[in-house]
Amino acid sequence: MIQWGPSWRAEAVWRHLFQSTGQWSGPRGTDDDVHPDTEPADSADRAAQHSPGGPLPAVELSHGVQTLPHGTDRDDALAELYAWPPEVAQRPVVRANMIASLDGGSTVAGRSAGLGNAADTELFAVLRDLADVILVGSGTVRAEKYGGVRLDERRQARRQRWGLPATPPPMAVVTGNGLHPDLPIFTDTVTPPIIITTQNTAATVPPGVRSVVCGIDRVNFAAAINALAGDGYRRIHCEGGPMLLGQLAAAGLLDECCLTIAPLMLGSAATPLLPVELPEMLRWELAGTRIDGNHLFTRYRRADR
Repeated sequence: MIQWGPSWRAEAVWRHLFQSTGQWSGPRGTDDDVHPDTEPADSADRAAQHSPGGPLPAVELSHGVQTLPHGTDRDDALAELYAWPPEVAQRPVVRANMIASLDGGSTVAGRSAGLGNAADTELFAVLRDLADVILVGSGTVRAEKYGGVRLDERRQARRQRWGLPATPPPMAVVTGNGLHPDLPIFTDTVTPPIIITTQNTAATVPPGVRSVVCGIDRVNFAAAINALAGDGYRRIHCEGGPMLLGQLAAAGLLDECCLTIAPLMLGSAATPLLPVELPEMLRWELAGTRIDGNHLFTRYRRADR
């Protein structure tokens, strides 16, 4: 009888994801494990075929859920749908964008590959382009081989339309153990990253890379968010991973969560969406729900904000 250890289970899940979708989907934050920015080549063609005269209105489905915007102007429609709340003009707002399976799994072997669809990839890019800075944990940077954001002319133009610089937003990487200088986050980027770290590991930051020291042996997340806001980065877009998401939630710093629910079950091989203990139950209110195919796109805000 075969004993299914963690590596066997992870391999089986990867194989199932590939076979069930019929195509390979790279990690949500990457393009071929390096660039987190390329949309599927057929997404624009698909929208043009269905909407030759312009954007289609959201379709009311039989169960009452509208689709995500389609059509040639879908970028601006998505930007309006996911506009930052007004309070971002006065204080930093932390928004997370995550994906999870029906049974609450967020990653397998540290990666979210295979969970999303084309609409999730497109929304992922739009939410990045609406941000001042992208906050991500070092575990996700290592596992998904994050490189810096790269913008083509269309994405540069839409950032300018939305009142943001044409340059890519920087990655702010949270690490308590340091990062290897050969990682793509340092070697393959247009905008240099910001490393949020502690006094004990500040010396490991590569020369010439900006570091923000917040804490002695553990990162003080409130200080990190305030430091980013002090530098003008108030629209803070968090891409996890799960541990960083949990730490922000536990510290009371998470304002919004844009959660894509994938029509899959991953079982015990997957990392849960929130693998931390919270000091108390956190209440959220639903701010929006859309659908594309069998994927559900939700947006929640903290109920007490």
